[in-house]
Amino acid sequence: MVFLGAVVTTALLFTHFSTFHLQIALWLWFTVLFANFAEAMAEGRGKAQADALRKTRSTAPARLLGGGSEVSIASSD
Repeated sequence: MVFLGAVVTTALLFTHFSTFHLQIALWLWFTVLFANFAEAMAEGRGKAQADALRKTRSTAPARLLGGGSEVSIASSD
């Protein structure tokens, strides 16, 4: 919605120039750019956190019962 508002305000700026339209257009474009930057930063931080959690995952020992004997294996197996 902010992007569409920025486009419309920029179009108004070229048809009926005024400092008010210029200020509004600049603020809207700044908001669009900042929102994209903040979203990219959050996505990168989330992926880094997920990778860190995957690396710290430990394999819990599991007991496999078969043929009357008990064998300890990794739970992922």
